[in-house]
Order: sequence, then C-alpha cells, then structure tokens
Amino acid sequence: MATLEQFKDILVKTLGFKEHQINTGEGNGVASTVEGLDDKAEFLVTTTVGNCYAAFVHNSPTLSEAEANRYKALSILMPNGPAAYCVVQTGENLRLFYVEKGNEVHEAIEKWDAVRDAEDMVKELKPDIVESLEQWARKTLHTENSLSRFVQLMKGCWQDIWDIENKRNDWIFDEFTRFLFIKLNEDAKPNGAFTTAKFKSYCAENKHMGDKAGQNFINNLFDDLKGRHPEVFTDENERVLSKSETVSRVIARLEDINLKDTQGDVLGRAFEIMLSDTFKGKDLGQFFTPREIVAFMLDLARETPEAPALDIESNQRFLDACAGSGGFLIATYEDVYKHTLSNGIEQAKKEELLKRLGQSTFFAAEIEEKAARLGKLNMIIHAVDQRNANWLHQNYTYNEDFGGLKPQIEYEVDFGAGKRKQQIGPNSIDLILTNPPFGKSVKSKDILLDYQFGHEVKVFKTKGRPPEKRPRNSQDSEVLFIEHYLRVLKPGGKLLIVLPDGVLSNATAKPVRDYIRENALIKAVISLPSETFASTGTSIPTNVVYLQKKKPGDIQGDIFMARADYVGRRANGEPLKENDLPFILEKFREWQSGTLQMPEEDK
Repeated sequence: MATLEQFKDILVKTLGFKEHQINTGEGNGVASTVEGLDDKAEFLVTTTVGNCYAAFVHNSPTLSEAEANRYKALSILMPNGPAAYCVVQTGENLRLFYVEKGNEVHEAIEKWDAVRDAEDMVKELKPDIVESLEQWARKTLHTENSLSRFVQLMKGCWQDIWDIENKRNDWIFDEFTRFLFIKLNEDAKPNGAFTTAKFKSYCAENKHMGDKAGQNFINNLFDDLKGRHPEVFTDENERVLSKSETVSRVIARLEDINLKDTQGDVLGRAFEIMLSDTFKGKDLGQFFTPREIVAFMLDLARETPEAPALDIESNQRFLDACAGSGGFLIATYEDVYKHTLSNGIEQAKKEELLKRLGQSTFFAAEIEEKAARLGKLNMIIHAVDQRNANWLHQNYTYNEDFGGLKPQIEYEVDFGAGKRKQQIGPNSIDLILTNPPFGKSVKSKDILLDYQFGHEVKVFKTKGRPPEKRPRNSQDSEVLFIEHYLRVLKPGGKLLIVLPDGVLSNATAKPVRDYIRENALIKAVISLPSETFASTGTSIPTNVVYLQKKKPGDIQGDIFMARADYVGRRANGEPLKENDLPFILEKFREWQSGTLQMPEEDK
C-alpha cells in the first residue's frame, strides 16, 4: 500500500528531487493545457528538462483502462509538455504508468525510478513523438460518443473495404473486425501506430515492397495484437488480407477517434445497427440481446437490490452456453466487479478473488465463430481489469462440435502455472443468463441421443431384446437448451432465459413444461412485446422466464407474472423513453418481500 504523500517522500529522500520541483499549483492542483477541462493533477514533478511525473487522485479503489488512459492523456497535455510517468492513487494504492508506451509498471514503489531515469526519458522525447502523443491525448479526452457518428464511421469503413476488395459480406466482416481489433490495440498506446502519418512513413521507407508495404505495415500491427491476445487469435497464420489502398482508407477514417475510450454501449450499439444492414433477419439474433433486457434479467437474479447477482465469495459460477456477443457475460462480470471488488476490500483478498473470477467463475460457449469473435472484441472494450480481461477471454469457449449442448463442456487453459482442465458438468453452475436461438433445429444424432427430448426409447416385444434409444429427426434448440441448463445447474441455482411463447403455451410443448415443473420452481414469467427482437428480424412473442432448480422438498408456490408493453426501444432498435421493465422489477421486489398490494379486481 502507498499514497501520494509517501511518494512525495520517496521523490525527495530517495530520488533526489527538490521540494520546489514538486508543483502543487499552490494547493489547487495543476490544470492541463486543454481548455474547458476541470481535471487537475494533484502535483507535477518538473525539472529544467520538463515534466517527470504527473500525479492524480482517483476517487475509487478501482481504475478502469479507460480511466487510466484519461489520466495518461492529461499527463501528456500538462504545461511544459508530456510527463515521463503518470501516477494515480486509487484508494490506498498507487498505479504507475510509463506514458510514452502506455504500459503499467508493476514494481513496488520503493523500486520506482531508482536511477532518476525520468529526466532522461523526457530528454529523449523527439518532436514527432510529442506531436503523436498529444494527438492521442486530445482524441482520448474528446472521444466522440455520438451513436450516429459511430454508425457512419463503421459503415464508411465497411463500404471502403467493399468498394476496393469486392468480396462477400462474411469476408468483409472478418476483415473489418481485424481492423477494429488492431485499432483498439493501438489506441491503448499513447504512441500507437494506427495513423496516416505512420502508414505513409512506413510505405515511403519501404518503396521496394510496392503495394505489399501497406499490407506489411498493418500486419506488423496485427502481429503485435496477436501476441497480446493469443486467446482470441488462435491461428498464428491469420493475416489482414486487404490491399494497401484499403488499409490507407480505413486508417484515414478511424485515426481521429479513440475506440479504446469510447463508451462501450455506443460502440456496441453502432455495431448492432451496422450489422443489421449486413446480416439480415434471424442471423443477427446470434450477435445481440438488447441491453435493456440484459440489465433487467441481471436485476431479477439478485436476492436483494443491493446484492451482486453472482456471489464469487461463495465460489458461485456463471454460464451462458449460447453467448452471442457476450452481453450477459460482460454485464455479470461488471456487476461482480462493482459489488464485490470495488468496495475497499483488503488487497490480498481482492487479488485472490480476481484470480478466482478469471480462472473458475465464468463459462460461455458460442457455436457461431463470428459472434464469438465479436464477443471477444466486446470484452476487450468493456474490461474493468486488464489482467482479468485476459482470463475472461480464455474462458470464452468456442465449441464448434457441441455448441455448448453436450452434458459436459471441457477445455484447457494456461494461467501461468501450466495447462489445467476446466469443466462444466452436472450440478456445477449457480447462475445462467441466456437467450437461446429460437426455432433452430438440432439434427446431430450424437447430440440428440444425449437428451431426453432428443430421442425416443423403442421397446421391443421380442423376448430378451433390450430397449433401444433412437434419435428424433430433429429438435428445437431452445428445448435442448432448457434441458441442458437444468442439468448443469446446482440445486437452488438460477436460470433466467428468454423463451418464445410456444414453449409456454403450445399443446405440443406440454412435455417440456412438465419437465420444467418437475425439475424447477417457476419464480417469474414476464411477457415481452413482440417488437423486442424485431430489429433482428424476429417478431415472435417472447418471455423472460425465471427458474430455480429444485432442491429436495421444494414445492412450487405462487408465480410472479407481468406484461411489458414497452422495453426502452422501438421495433427498429432505436431508443424509446417508455420502458415498463423498471416498474415490473419494482413490483417483483414487492412480491418477493410479501408487500405487493394487488388491485381488488386483479386478485
């Protein structure tokens, strides 16, 4: 543990700075050179060569990557030029960042800058590097969070790729997401290379390569990205395939914004709108569940309004076996971080819980590769803690053979102590939030034979001939997911799932409803308006169903039922002020506590 006051002592007593070189702005802090910003450094350590350290106080025990980038940007735009280091006090801990490269220094405070190298770093900041750093800092501090702006930028990039490469939409999607991954990776670095100036400079220095120079430039950046995220890019031979002209156009479109510090919901929503023009109809449903529905289901899962939906201190585990772009997974992860890891807990315990959070808490599967990759991009954008984000990516399982429908999901992951197997077996999960694909038929015999609703048992009259399991021709995927989820849940575990009306009302689905009643308590059913998923091409009436796997002796009681006429978005996906979900949640809490007053005519 360390504070800025202790750091001041080290600056003077250990590193040899003079007290007059620690500029506190006469007690008011030191403002950046950016007009209109109220953010101030607690103090600057300044010598004749420039700023060595810029120090800030962050009013929270946790620091997101976007917040850290903001402090780094302020450190760059301080009077007298960029500081060599950015120091941030979070609670009773100090975080130290090397400003030019953007990376964090993880050494103990006593070992910081023992040879006074900060001044040497400032001296070595050449004018072109300073200009690049300042450009990045201004982008970071003035990131455009307009939804329409991002939609136009993304569509423009897409159109550029299409115009020059003349390929199919799925090819463009893959190439486009590579560009965005690279852009995000470079935006995390104050001296990132995703700029027209660096592209042109590289091509000029490598004229002998011709058109290959542009491809080589972007693939050098891609190699750096792959090295940082091998869990996302498992094929070491994967390359950016676009021509040099395409690379140049995409860089020119995106260089003036900082995607890393963009509000995650804006970037995600822009993706949703853009993809809706590309992957029509039901195909889009695999990517997104509206975030209003995600937040509502997460809130329903809480025991009390103040409690986390998932209690990692009790070793609880989460699953979404049809995770799409990872909306439920990310929302639950952020909720755990907010409720459990951001409330001033002792550092050693926090480190232990962070390790558990990454290694054995979250499980997800996604059979569609494009959706899975988009989910990983989503996680990088939303990562609260960068170390844990890496763990989380590795837990984002892409299971092409089974699609998450086998009785047991198993995979190997290396957290620095050798490969270990992680498993999802029966009775092993505490919370499931999920939106399975509707009406997709599962026809694989191997899968169908594993499920009660996937096969029939043929009994023969011939004496001595044993009964024989025979797979059905097909079964709706949502039916198999219900069986799968109730199988892997622990007794008392919670399943919150979006289901079509047919499962709850069609006569042919009665065996499924009987199975649900036999294995789970039905806690709540909330009917959603038919336009909830209309932007994905689906107008099937749907419901949020809240189930709790039965424990011995459990008896079904009353069921909370409600109907939402509005859920905060229009049929085309645009935001809508009217939203019945908060009111329904309030009434659910009253019902849960036994204080709900029903109108006389409704009793």
